Amino acid sequence: MVNIESGPTGANSDCPGPASLAPMPPALFVSEADGIRATELTRGPWAHRVMHGGAICGLLGWAVEREQRRGGIDQVCSRLTVEILSGMPMATYEVTATAVKAGKRTALVDAEVRAVPSNIPASGERGAGRLVARATSQWLTPTIPAGEPGSDGQSLPPIPAERADPGANPDIDYPRPGFNADAVDFRFVGGSTEEPGPGRTWLRLDHPLVAGEETSPLARVATLADLGAAVGWDFSPSGGAYINTDVTLQLLRVPAGEWFYFDAATVVAPRGLAGTHTAISDEHGLLGWVLQSQVEAPAEIGFPGGMNAARETASRPVSDGRRLAGDFGQ
Repeated sequence: MVNIESGPTGANSDCPGPASLAPMPPALFVSEADGIRATELTRGPWAHRVMHGGAICGLLGWAVEREQRRGGIDQVCSRLTVEILSGMPMATYEVTATAVKAGKRTALVDAEVRAVPSNIPASGERGAGRLVARATSQWLTPTIPAGEPGSDGQSLPPIPAERADPGANPDIDYPRPGFNADAVDFRFVGGSTEEPGPGRTWLRLDHPLVAGEETSPLARVATLADLGAAVGWDFSPSGGAYINTDVTLQLLRVPAGEWFYFDAATVVAPRGLAGTHTAISDEHGLLGWVLQSQVEAPAEIGFPGGMNAARETASRPVSDGRRLAGDFGQ
């Protein structure tokens, strides 16, 4: 049985957390007449005006799910692959989705995110903006009638009572409000986003994805999926940072609950490449996996707060015996 300690589960729960330095937006995204606008909660650590990859994955998961539901067939998203084609600043974007195949047993749905050109009014031509991210997804029809999923017999650690505060690290310049520090509730079991090596954590999305809408189970886990690289990150052989531009989420069933358990590690390959593998569980046991392709980040991207500081703090012991370094999640 999965061992989950009772505790706060709502986005507005009375639980320990970082003090915000600015008023919190209502959600990661807000629907507007000319598209979907990203709020400060989407900001990642690489550049404070650029969105975190998790927010982009969540947005594309939201888009493919809305399109799949139009078909009226009860299906499970078995795979969602997101490719981020360029850095995406906080702005308004056009998000579209297309059913490539709408079968009774299998379905394929694609989605795109395009920048909204400043010279095109809300009523103007759609699809004219630059493509900045895209997703493909596969949906399968279960062969057994729907029911409450049972436990797979897996024993997981309880959710720790203490919430991690990535924004409290003085060596890392996290944006506030921002994705890592404010949009996600981390409860680490082993490791942290501030030290290299494999990591294990419970986490949940702490704010709605789109303002005024209930965040679906798929959208929740899609928004968190990119954080596997932040939980299980490592240095490259040259001492640099890895960065990923893709995320593949594979699910065995519909996610249950708000809390997810990530067990993540990065495997380093020759020639500056790597891959992060994350096993994801929820209260019923194993849910699926995340795969992320990694390449060494260009020097101009660097590390939030500086790569030299990251290397120094990674080798410096702290009071609890852990090392501090940085969060390389996009």
